[in-house]
Amino acid sequence: MSLPAKAFAVLILPLSIASCSESTSYTAEFFTDKLSDGTSGPQLSIIPAGKGVAGEEYTTSIGYLGPQRSIKNNTAFAINRAEVTFAQYDKFANATNRALPDDRGWGRGDMPVINVSWMDATAYAKWLTEQTNQYYRLPSETEWEYAARAGTKTVYWWGEEYIQSKEHCDRDIGGCTAGTEAAQPWISGRYSANPYGLYDVSSNVAEWVLDCDEEKIRSNDTTPVKTGNCENRVVKGGSYSDRAHNTRLSARDALSIDAKYPSVGFRLVREVY
Repeated sequence: MSLPAKAFAVLILPLSIASCSESTSYTAEFFTDKLSDGTSGPQLSIIPAGKGVAGEEYTTSIGYLGPQRSIKNNTAFAINRAEVTFAQYDKFANATNRALPDDRGWGRGDMPVINVSWMDATAYAKWLTEQTNQYYRLPSETEWEYAARAGTKTVYWWGEEYIQSKEHCDRDIGGCTAGTEAAQPWISGRYSANPYGLYDVSSNVAEWVLDCDEEKIRSNDTTPVKTGNCENRVVKGGSYSDRAHNTRLSARDALSIDAKYPSVGFRLVREVY
């Protein structure tokens, strides 16, 4: 695959995945774009075109997660390997004279940025687009889930059953790996990556996506839903504050575009065609 002409660094790693139909091997490609000052932007993974599933016939305390449906991703795209960090977001905020988001005393640097609204996330994407001359944006819900599932159709990218401390620690269950039981986020990329090389897709912080809050309509491809209540936008994935059953890859909620929560951050798509 050829990327648009631009300075970037590529790291290629072979990763084995179980696809929706058969066992296969996918070679993950990671790269970074250069910012205008010559420093590197967030590391990205190229997500291949193909077919997958989204949604699940399951109801949680925050609502129905279905319907489960087949989806098609017609074009490859790139997405942040990890959730956007405070270091990355603070650079943007300082450059644009925006207030720095509150870290609640948990630390900044490589911690995932929190207390940022949907509007903040889209503003960061616009700034990164200007800095790199490449198009960055929030993912659609189906793009997010397609990348998070990484060629699988199970509840989690590793299988059907929740595994304590795989990507998340449910404190009600106990037996957490030392250091994972704290009721707060952790450094982005601390745990194992999924087969597409993405970290923290089922936990750490939930993530903003493009889609409007629509009760009845779900996309069958990777276009976002643009009907319904667009003053509320969907957030995907579980967070450190969730119980185990809410960390499913189909997990979804909707929040006001101006809302800021200590359990919500984001990652971005970078188009590559």
